[in-house]
Amino acid sequence: MTTITETIWPAVVSTVGFEEDNSLLAMHFSEIEEEAENVLELLTVLRNNAYHSDRDQARDTAADLTIALEHLSHHLGELLPRLQEQLDIQP
Repeated sequence: MTTITETIWPAVVSTVGFEEDNSLLAMHFSEIEEEAENVLELLTVLRNNAYHSDRDQARDTAADLTIALEHLSHHLGELLPRLQEQLDIQP
C-alpha cells in the first residue's frame, strides 16, 4: 500500500492547487499517512497491554506512541498551515 500511496500524493498536491513545494508537501502527506497508521497500531497495542495488565509493556508502548505522535505533530505543523492558506480556512 505504501508504494501506491507514495505515487498518488504528488497528484493530490497538484489537484488541491498547490503551485510551490509540491515534492515537499507530497512528502508531508505521505509521512502523515504513515505516522497515523503507526499511531493507530500503537493505540491498539497499548489497549492490549492494559487489558493484560502488562505495565512494563504498556510503558514501552506509550514511549513508542509518544515518538510517533511527535513525528505526526511535526508533519501536521508543516502541512496544516499551508492547507489552511490554500483552502482559505481560518485556523
